[in-house]
Amino acid sequence: NINTVAADGTFALVDGVTAVAPNTNATLDTAAGAVTQSAGKLVRTDTGGAGATGGLELKGAATYTLTDTANEVSTIAVSTGAGVVKYVDASGLTVGTVNTVGITRTADVLLNTQTGNLTLAQNVDVGTTNAVRLQAVTGAVTQTGGTITAGTLGVNAGTSINLASNNALVNAG
Repeated sequence: NINTVAADGTFALVDGVTAVAPNTNATLDTAAGAVTQSAGKLVRTDTGGAGATGGLELKGAATYTLTDTANEVSTIAVSTGAGVVKYVDASGLTVGTVNTVGITRTADVLLNTQTGNLTLAQNVDVGTTNAVRLQAVTGAVTQTGGTITAGTLGVNAGTSINLASNNALVNAG
């Protein structure tokens, strides 16, 4: 099981982060710098390939670039910080609660699912000058709770898009 990986600066995931016990969450916590991912070194919270059951919490001011198309977590949450967040998931993904509730950043947030739905169950707040980009390549983007606050919102889905009307957006496109 994994609980928290913490660093004071830039680091690369060269061995991947895997939590294989059911419903186990992984937390990456970096005060500054950038967290990147080496090719094939995955972020996974699954039970040995049986599908993701745990969540991923990103904390600190670092920029997170976790864009391997085989990453697999069920829920993502991101605490307050100034770094850009880019995350790609192999299947479905929910913005929810993983200790932290929803996503709060003062930088752009880009979320992508390759084969499943992208569900927003909690707030996604990047302020009114930053961008939120949401993409479900073959699935739907659905907002079941929370509010999106962004300067720019971009949404692309393979099947459907269903967002709430209470969102605070400067530009939608």
